[in-house]
Amino acid sequence: MAFDSKEYTRMRDIAQKRIKRGQAAGYGLDGVRVPTVKELRQRGEAAQQIEFMRLQQFLQTGFSLQRRKEASRERLTDEQRRERKREQSRDYRRRKKTQEYEPVKGKKYREYLKGLKTMEVDIPPALLPAFFAYMDYRFAQGAGSKKYVFDIFVDDFKKMLQKGYKPDQILSDFQKFEADQAEIASRAGQMEGMSMEKAVGLWDEFINR
Repeated sequence: MAFDSKEYTRMRDIAQKRIKRGQAAGYGLDGVRVPTVKELRQRGEAAQQIEFMRLQQFLQTGFSLQRRKEASRERLTDEQRRERKREQSRDYRRRKKTQEYEPVKGKKYREYLKGLKTMEVDIPPALLPAFFAYMDYRFAQGAGSKKYVFDIFVDDFKKMLQKGYKPDQILSDFQKFEADQAEIASRAGQMEGMSMEKAVGLWDEFINR
């Protein structure tokens, strides 16, 4: 078979680009070199055919950043793919539900949603209205610093769901509990003047009763 110098040159250009990209990415391909057509003509027809086949093999199975990315890509089972699709669908429905409240609350509820995602807490889209109302109530309670309490409030919400509380009844149940406490009866509802620590403690007592 006659040596096709044009095809060899075309394939060599592709190989050289792959090698340079691999070197730039730190894969240590400094020793990899593809002879030029001029060099092969000096080495004879047998060398030309051998290098042509080597170049074909390199392009088919040799170094390629794309192949490396594909090889390192996470392999999912059918069930994992279905679960990922379900989660993406839930995320979309959560965003849509949150958008219903944005004209009133602006981006606050989107921040709540972002916080849940950071904590890897799954609140179903249908429960978001009750969750938003609960979080608004918790943040409205207590004077003093409110930094770093988001995770506490979320954990409390999860505990109450696990204990069987209905999401849309949590606030009314708590307010009844609050009103029953003699020392805070006069502050039932918004608990004005109560410290954040006292408010958190009261919720703990409510959850663990």
